[in-house]
Amino acid sequence: MGSRMAIANWLIDRIERWCADSDDKLVIIRSVGDLDRCLAPAGSVGVLIGVQGAHVLDGNLANVERLSKRGVRMFAPAHVMDNDAVGSGTGRTAGGLSGFGRELIAEIEAQGVIVDLAHMSVSGVTQTLPLLTRSFVLSHAAIREDRARPARLRGYSQATRNVPPEIAREVGARGGLFGIVLATQLLGGSSLNSAARMIRRLLELAGDDHVAIGSDMDGALKMLIDCEGLPALADTMLAAGFSETSIVAILGGNAARFLRSALPS
Repeated sequence: MGSRMAIANWLIDRIERWCADSDDKLVIIRSVGDLDRCLAPAGSVGVLIGVQGAHVLDGNLANVERLSKRGVRMFAPAHVMDNDAVGSGTGRTAGGLSGFGRELIAEIEAQGVIVDLAHMSVSGVTQTLPLLTRSFVLSHAAIREDRARPARLRGYSQATRNVPPEIAREVGARGGLFGIVLATQLLGGSSLNSAARMIRRLLELAGDDHVAIGSDMDGALKMLIDCEGLPALADTMLAAGFSETSIVAILGGNAARFLRSALPS
């Protein structure tokens, strides 16, 4: 295919074909209007296209605009490995933002795309937060416990993928959205009560309006549930003493409000 951008365009082409073949049951969310159409009773299933990893840009910032025109509405500069823009929490060096990375953050925002802090190193997140001027998200993570240590045989662990409490607190203070990942490996437990405990901790740190259910239900990691399991999670939260108002917000209300503030009209 010639380049990473070519691969990205090929994947977006596939999503567009799925939507075209769906008889309007599947739509790409590019705007607030598209979002409202999906959230309406008996509405379509929405696809919000996001990209992870600045390596997709092939070193060219102009590709951010090209992706935006294709319908990309969320961009995470980091993924599982370090790249030219920023270190990954699971990368070899886990360094901070480069000069190119700083330019990238500005360009993502200039194109009206949501900055996603997921997978960034702690220093990368810390250096990025003061640069943000628009709505932003940390789409799938959890809180790192003080006792967490990197896995001996694998870099992907609570110690490298989760974030310290002060980052969750800062995300909330700056008006961002923290999406809790439901991977058993990152929650430190394999029951829905593990998720309820992590959600309660995040509410304490980030605040009631800034916590949502995160992405990553793609099978790469063992998950407690997929989307069909959300009612069971709601029941667990009710039993744990969460209010119905809080559950509605966490299981969709906060995310919908966030997207309305971040998507183009």
